Amino acid sequence: MNTNNIITSYPAELSKKQLYLLTMNNQTLKMADCDGQILDIQAWAVYTDSDFTSGEEKEILSILTKEGDVLATISETFKRDFLKMASVFGEELEKIEVVTGKTKNGRTYVTCKYAE
Repeated sequence: MNTNNIITSYPAELSKKQLYLLTMNNQTLKMADCDGQILDIQAWAVYTDSDFTSGEEKEILSILTKEGDVLATISETFKRDFLKMASVFGEELEKIEVVTGKTKNGRTYVTCKYAE
């Protein structure tokens, strides 16, 4: 992973520690496993990485909390809703809640909503 794989991030200039934690940390939690959790955001990044097994390039959203946890997702729904909030709130986006639901077809999805 290098900084060329970063598509967008907050802060725009990630520290080396933030870059490592967001993109290379092996303790990253799956966003879908964190339903109902409120995340106190320290930093986040959208980046591309190759799937270890297939080699397919994936776009990943990774969030570093102020508590030091890192959560990541490839969910298009989560990324879309998070990036909408980030564009509205900018630096003021401090907390989000992870939310899961079911589609009409019974599939589970993960998204997020603004939290205070």
